[in-house]
Amino acid sequence: MNRREFLRRLALFGIGAAALPFFPSAVEASWYIPSALPGVTVRPTHLRFGPLENRYVTDCIVVHHIGMANNDDVSAETVHQWHLNNGWSGIGYHFIIRKDGTIEEGRPLGTIGAHVYGENRHTVGINLVGNFENAVPTEAQKASAARLITSLCTVYQLDPMWQSTVKGHRDLNATACPGRHLYAQLPDIVQQARIFYASDELQTTRLRIAQHEREEQEAQRARIRQQMEEAQRRNGMTRPAHPTPSTPNPPVQPAPEKPALKPNKRPDLPKPNPRPAQQRRIAT
Repeated sequence: MNRREFLRRLALFGIGAAALPFFPSAVEASWYIPSALPGVTVRPTHLRFGPLENRYVTDCIVVHHIGMANNDDVSAETVHQWHLNNGWSGIGYHFIIRKDGTIEEGRPLGTIGAHVYGENRHTVGINLVGNFENAVPTEAQKASAARLITSLCTVYQLDPMWQSTVKGHRDLNATACPGRHLYAQLPDIVQQARIFYASDELQTTRLRIAQHEREEQEAQRARIRQQMEEAQRRNGMTRPAHPTPSTPNPPVQPAPEKPALKPNKRPDLPKPNPRPAQQRRIAT
């Protein structure tokens, strides 16, 4: 678990963070799957997958291309079968964008993808169909990619920024993906996403999602407290309803004043010389 993930979970669960290993359901509650992405239409595919893991952190969107030599237009179902043939649980990308701009559903959004080695646990994968080492993405693909990036950033409360929250596959692994022509246009696509992101409609949506997350966090903390109290009752460690206050410390007594020293002589008389002066001898 990296520092960002630790801090996010700590903020999400508050005092119950230490109890997560004992309450797996609390962790599962943080798995957020939006019922619909704002501002885009996604074609459902109803694909069947092998075992998948939930993704608890999302802080980056990674863009890919298919990279087939003949630059074919292929569907999410086709890519799904390819990846099953590789022994995977199914398609590794969360979204496929066809040449006509259609956005197709891939791996479930709330699960860990299989699209960028070593970085799958915190990223969402988008694949634009084509071989963009040789060809260029269509205008419909670029427009859909910008809209999809905007929608994902809205859902996950990210600021769409090139090389920060949006990257190309080659930024994370040693690969030519997503192709030199698409990679060169990604800064413009992300800039278009920022324009969509600033719209009044999506600002309202972000506020609504943020409010929903706060409510979920409060409910989650309440569930964790309840589970901890139930566990304490089962173990006989119930806290008293009114704990006995601790004994207050006794008041601090001031130190007694030291008695003033009385002078032995009058202050107006000179002090006696402890060493008597030697008498001078007069020569005769």
